[in-house]
Amino acid sequence: MQHIIIEPTYKSPRVILNPLKGEMSIEGKSILVNVEEFYRPLLNWMDDFTKSIEVEEVEFSFDIEYFNLASTKRFMFFLIKLKDLEDKGVAVKVNWAYASNDKNVLEMGEDLSKLLRLPFNFIAYEKAKERLFTMN
Repeated sequence: MQHIIIEPTYKSPRVILNPLKGEMSIEGKSILVNVEEFYRPLLNWMDDFTKSIEVEEVEFSFDIEYFNLASTKRFMFFLIKLKDLEDKGVAVKVNWAYASNDKNVLEMGEDLSKLLRLPFNFIAYEKAKERLFTMN
């Protein structure tokens, strides 16, 4: 499977999907007008990954500064695929980072965790400059 790195723009997040290590991340802003165009190929990749998984552990890190409702729906689709992996016996770790003063992002993560019955690792940081997840 292809290792994917998408650099961020002022409206789209940085995305890293590393199938060999089982490490994935979405970080930055996700306020796209056409979220389907951006996320559909990534969700297709995730479908392929879940069908041919070759790792025993998967770690997915979300560090989203701003997002729109349509993006939240796509995050949920990623999480559903992770839940499917967990149900198959794969060890799944979900990190949800947020600025300590941003209760909206924290609450969104809490809601997604409860809705999907998938435990999240909630990580608060003090400043927007202290980005937690930077994988290559």
